[in-house]
Amino acid sequence: MVRRKARSGNRGRFDSKDALSAGGADVRALRYQRASQDKKEQGKSVHDQGVLNLAEITKRSWTDAGSFTDNHRSASRRATKEREQFELLIEQIRAGKGDVLVVWEISRKERDLAVFVKIRDMCHEVGLNFWLVGGVLYDLRDKNDRMMLGFQAVQAEWMADSIRDNVLRGIVGAAEAGRPHGKVTYGYRRIYDQRTRALLRQEPDTEIRTAVATDGTVTQYSRAQVVRDNFRKVSEGMPLIAVEAELNRLGIPASEGGLWRRGILRKQVMNPAYIGKRVLRGEIVGDGIWPALVEEETYWSVVRMLGDPSRTTTRPARAVHLLSYLVRCGVCDGPLSSQKVNRHGWTGQVYSCLHKRCAAVKAEYLDEYVQRTVVAWLSRPDVYDILTAASATDEEVAHARAEAQRLRGELEDWRKLGEEGEVTAIAYARAEKGLLAQIAEHEQRAADAGIPAVLRGRIGDEAVQAWQELGDDIAVKREIIRLVADIKLLRAGFKGERRTFGRHRLDWRWKFGPQDQQAA
Repeated sequence: MVRRKARSGNRGRFDSKDALSAGGADVRALRYQRASQDKKEQGKSVHDQGVLNLAEITKRSWTDAGSFTDNHRSASRRATKEREQFELLIEQIRAGKGDVLVVWEISRKERDLAVFVKIRDMCHEVGLNFWLVGGVLYDLRDKNDRMMLGFQAVQAEWMADSIRDNVLRGIVGAAEAGRPHGKVTYGYRRIYDQRTRALLRQEPDTEIRTAVATDGTVTQYSRAQVVRDNFRKVSEGMPLIAVEAELNRLGIPASEGGLWRRGILRKQVMNPAYIGKRVLRGEIVGDGIWPALVEEETYWSVVRMLGDPSRTTTRPARAVHLLSYLVRCGVCDGPLSSQKVNRHGWTGQVYSCLHKRCAAVKAEYLDEYVQRTVVAWLSRPDVYDILTAASATDEEVAHARAEAQRLRGELEDWRKLGEEGEVTAIAYARAEKGLLAQIAEHEQRAADAGIPAVLRGRIGDEAVQAWQELGDDIAVKREIIRLVADIKLLRAGFKGERRTFGRHRLDWRWKFGPQDQQAA
């Protein structure tokens, strides 16, 4: 056996394949195992690779200097998950901790040709000149061996691309045929042929289950009914956080198990699958082969409500007070918060500017005035006519908002191109002008569309009775107020002024309808 004098990082300890093969326990072998998918989480593929790699090392009497395994990780150019163990392997190679890299096949190490070349060159640089691939030993200094490894790397990348193309064709074909894809949507179940395992149908999951709350309360439910109830509650104006709290209080597990969260609920009630639609890459591509769980009118009303940009301006927490974080300060535009005060022998709730205390008012005054004004406005015949005369459907409103959002993304792309000098300032200015006009048009179309779901049955002659029936349902009242009016609290007059609270303390704007009508 001929060895070179050790250099920095133990580079080039063995001169040839024969020297390495005869090196025995002095040879430090690093082995790597990887599998793209392990849906049953049994680690079978990577286990088998590990056994085979270790057998090759043992057969040659080499030292097993380290084993690195990435399960359920892709190695292609389009991989989205980091390969933590692979990165550790690279660190060991760079530190000169190995003499030979052992893998069962090139595709287990890398399916990206550019990364293969980078790793190959790095191994050569630090002196790890030998790869054992599927029991065959290669020397990276040998042009013929490099050519054979290169062929395998090209083939591995081609195979990865072919698999991806076949999968995409299958997904697109299933979408065009209306077949479901991926995980079963909560509220449904799939029925398969017992012999062939072919999908027969997807149907509502009406199996009765039992949930036990922390206080011992027992609730019977079906997943299909949970979905229907969630849509109904949200369409009636119940905030997602209130729906979340109720489900968790009852002990009903979420779609992924565990507790419900607003993000889970929002994703659920925005999913077109519940109206029997097939989605591909975020777009509805046709009807599915399964029945709808909710009416389209209900679905689109929920999408319209949750897609309203103004919903993000209020405080993201459970509503306790009617107008906190809903009415804003007319001086600094900050939110109003509610707090209990004890001053000059009077104790009670007060709304005041959260940031600078620019303006304040007794909560009972503002609550009473706003509710009276909103109910009076909802009762007006002209407002009723405006709302009921609009012809746009909730689906059209949702599409208008989506188109406005798409155009904003396109405008952002133009802005980046302008910053990078890819387009001229004149071209950017023209694109910006046209896109801003289109965005404004779609946003106005959404704003001017028909009656929102939370107002249905609560306008015209029904307004007063409907408001009374809401009682202490603060969440729905807040949703209605937020939907119809922008309200700001102005400062009071001079100190000691005894003027009755009224319109002079508010900057009030209706969000739709005639703007010449003032608050009562």
